[in-house]
Amino acid sequence: MKKLRHLAIATGLAGLVAAPLAQAQSVYGELGYSALSASVSVPVLGVSVKSEPAMARAMIGVSPFAGLGVEGMIGTGVRDDRLRGNVAIDSRVKVDEFLGVYLASRLNLGPVELFGRAGVAETRVRFEGLGTGSDSGFSYGGGLRLLPTDSLTLSLDYMSYLDKSGVKIDGYTFSVGLKF
Repeated sequence: MKKLRHLAIATGLAGLVAAPLAQAQSVYGELGYSALSASVSVPVLGVSVKSEPAMARAMIGVSPFAGLGVEGMIGTGVRDDRLRGNVAIDSRVKVDEFLGVYLASRLNLGPVELFGRAGVAETRVRFEGLGTGSDSGFSYGGGLRLLPTDSLTLSLDYMSYLDKSGVKIDGYTFSVGLKF
């Protein structure tokens, strides 16, 4: 929880710094649905299990310079899934919360943008009957954004939210967004 508090404080400070820039620059936001893959691997014990939960995700960003941005993301689980694998573990997995801060870049190709992002994220996952675990670390992703109007966006992206200590959470997100 300490790491999550530090990440939340950093996100808040980034927002305070970005707020004055936002008045003169591009601000954008998205709401999306993330289909995830969560896997746990402990090679020493021969354990390898996988689950496919889902998450709702919100993102807000500010672009102080053309093609570059700072983004904050938050997410929470909307669907859990049971663990499957080479050992019988009767448990379900759900992403309790996700919080991330990213540096982003984008390449505008007319009605389409290609984008990428890299940053840090804190992810907390609940294993039904087994407890809750959280960790933070490097997170990255990229995708394609369609720009049907000047303010409406439709995005599809891949994100690696966590890949640390045998736990990997990644997935694809479809988002609808607005540019302000």
